[in-house]
Amino acid sequence: MVSIPTWFIYSLVGAIFAAFSTIFAKIGLQGLNSITVTTLRSIIMTIIIFIIFILEVRNINNLFNLSNKDYIFVILSALFGSISWIAFFYALKIGKASNVSIIDRSSFLFVVLLGIIILNEELTIKKVIASILMFIALVLLVI
Repeated sequence: MVSIPTWFIYSLVGAIFAAFSTIFAKIGLQGLNSITVTTLRSIIMTIIIFIIFILEVRNINNLFNLSNKDYIFVILSALFGSISWIAFFYALKIGKASNVSIIDRSSFLFVVLLGIIILNEELTIKKVIASILMFIALVLLVI
């Protein structure tokens, strides 16, 4: 029997929920400013994530037991994530949900590239071929 890795299951669930999130956001953006929607979404997400954090970790001190390096990278991730969301919701407001989502999901190509450059991940022929094919697929889907 083939065992499906846990990371794959969580990734797939994340992708499915991201798809619903995009569709619901597109519907919710009608007549609203994209920054307003992004802000409200962020507040609601913060509340939900904090509740899950309290239920899962049960120790708020974990938020304060990080190293300076941990804080720096969490802050950088939040900064870049915020800019990503703002750009995504603005694009979603004025563009087709399917096209915007496809371009947004092209981030995986940048993750492959940055993983190689910053994280010293291995560049394999398989990654090169897959990235080229994915790029071609993205172009074909958007045109």
